[in-house]
Amino acid sequence: MTVRREWSEKKQPHIQKSHTRFFLSSLSAKEKSRSTTAARNHWSIENRNHHKRDASAWQEDRHRHRRPRAALNLALTRNALLALIPFEQGQPLAHFFQLYQHRPAIAVDLILRQLPVP
Repeated sequence: MTVRREWSEKKQPHIQKSHTRFFLSSLSAKEKSRSTTAARNHWSIENRNHHKRDASAWQEDRHRHRRPRAALNLALTRNALLALIPFEQGQPLAHFFQLYQHRPAIAVDLILRQLPVP
């Protein structure tokens, strides 16, 4: 199955771009609507989580870990924190970094008392 995506960037709305993605599936041709729905759902999840994983906010490129487990542990910690941060407010990740840096009691309360955001 192929899915063609067309878009334009905010900075250059007059320039149209497109991209074709290829998906493999065990679904039959009769079940085409299920396969296109699955492809859309995959990318909607990716799009919802993209702003949470802003690499510039985490400054991941500045850190070079010589031990693979250190990098894995940091990735696990970041994923756990992303599950706890209440992104419903629509604020960027940098907003929460600043908030928790200046008010550590809120950060501790978030970690100890709240359930992860689904």
